[in-house]
Amino acid sequence: MPNTWSVTITRLVVALVAGALIGWWYGSVAAGLFAAAMGLLAWHLYHLYKLDRWLKTNDLEDFPTGLGIWPDTFARVSFFRGRARRRGKRLRALLKEFRLSASAFPDAGVILNSDNDLLYFNKAARELLGLKKKSDRGQRIENLIRVPAFLEYLRNGDFSEPGEFQLLPSLDVWVSCRIVPYGPEQRLVVLQDISRSKRLETMRRDFLANASHELRTPLTVITGYLDTLEGDEGLPDYMQHPLTEMNAQAARMRTLLEDLLRLSELESSELSSREERVDVAALTSAAKQSAKALEHCPDKVEVKVNSGIGILGVHSELQSVISNLVVNAVNHTERDGRIEIHWDADDEGGRLSVVDSGIGIDEDDIPRLTERFYRIDAGRSRDKGGTGLGLAIVKHALIRHEAELEIDSTPGIGSRFTCIFPPNRLA
Repeated sequence: MPNTWSVTITRLVVALVAGALIGWWYGSVAAGLFAAAMGLLAWHLYHLYKLDRWLKTNDLEDFPTGLGIWPDTFARVSFFRGRARRRGKRLRALLKEFRLSASAFPDAGVILNSDNDLLYFNKAARELLGLKKKSDRGQRIENLIRVPAFLEYLRNGDFSEPGEFQLLPSLDVWVSCRIVPYGPEQRLVVLQDISRSKRLETMRRDFLANASHELRTPLTVITGYLDTLEGDEGLPDYMQHPLTEMNAQAARMRTLLEDLLRLSELESSELSSREERVDVAALTSAAKQSAKALEHCPDKVEVKVNSGIGILGVHSELQSVISNLVVNAVNHTERDGRIEIHWDADDEGGRLSVVDSGIGIDEDDIPRLTERFYRIDAGRSRDKGGTGLGLAIVKHALIRHEAELEIDSTPGIGSRFTCIFPPNRLA
């Protein structure tokens, strides 16, 4: 037992014995014990009063003193109080640094609790979302940002990919949203203004569309004169090869312009209409016949349709999807190779696949295949009339049908391109 407690207990016993003796002297031991106990109680209450007054006044010079156990008690309270004060200063300094850092952060940051209530937002969030520092804190985010695309993204709960939506249609403000769960059921919402990149993308798309339209007229004129010259019987022999080459390049240019126009059209909107039921079996059969008409088509082209279910969408866009996939397979498969077109559908969705036994694709090239003008073998693609836009067209056509493209390939063995359609797109 600590020495202070031994002394305190000894004094308590001495005081009670003294009280009992005094009470015995006056003929009442109980009265003496009671008087001694009340004296001890009053003495401890006095020290508690001094402690309470010191804690309220926070006066360091008026540090209380006492006897027995009280000096150590006062000292411990003073120590813990000072430590808490120092920690409070450090926490306030850290909070100040956090707020300064959050204010300097260029993107809008919002912290939500499990009920989607606003706990904190920085200066960029106030400017981008129009939030008010005093009145909006503690409000539900759904009551402040009434954008259906954002609310759907928030309710979906899948934050593995950022969401993009138009925040203010009247001002053409677009944002990219990233939600990061952290802490005890809290979420950090980061909103980045991508309006400028969206406007640049629109300008690029409009430029390609307009340029393609403007180039079609002079190309038509050039092609007409080339056809006329090529059909002239009096044309010297040395001009035949150049004219044939010019005609081939004009045809390639015409195909490129058509692909650019189609890609620009596909990029102009996100989803296609669902009013038309597309017969996939008929599409695959037509794709096979088109493949057979190509000069470099392999001898074996098979169609395997395991379901009579169709797809809700736009016939021309889905025809473009399967046509580009089949042409891509033909361009990268030797004559003695094999191409298969598969269609399967069940309760989990539909899968339209084009499988070839061609040269295959390196794993590093697969993520870039749907980029515009990206070619694995540029020389081979150009020799066979490829424009480098086929898979980009496939990608955007599938996006408009809420579908995705899955690519599996092994160099030297072949490739499988699978279009995966959700159940709501099946008829």
